[in-house]
Amino acid sequence: MASVMEYHVVRYIVRKALRLQVDEAMVSFKDSIKAARFMRENPNFLVKVKKGMLYCGICGRGPFTRRGLYLHLMRVHADDIARAIESWS
Repeated sequence: MASVMEYHVVRYIVRKALRLQVDEAMVSFKDSIKAARFMRENPNFLVKVKKGMLYCGICGRGPFTRRGLYLHLMRVHADDIARAIESWS
């Protein structure tokens, strides 16, 4: 991952997508607006729900708990998510 700021934006988006507790001070207001628009326009990019179970929207692995999917996305797909956000905006 290129920068600490990108890491915080990716972390913010993943936590929002999984409805985990988010520290709003983690990212700037501008980045939080961008993250909200990204998630609204790409609702199944990170998380897919099949029969009530959570699966990775990028690679299809699962099922996961919310915490497990958070760890998977941050460890395996953080760079992919950062590139997707960068190319989208």
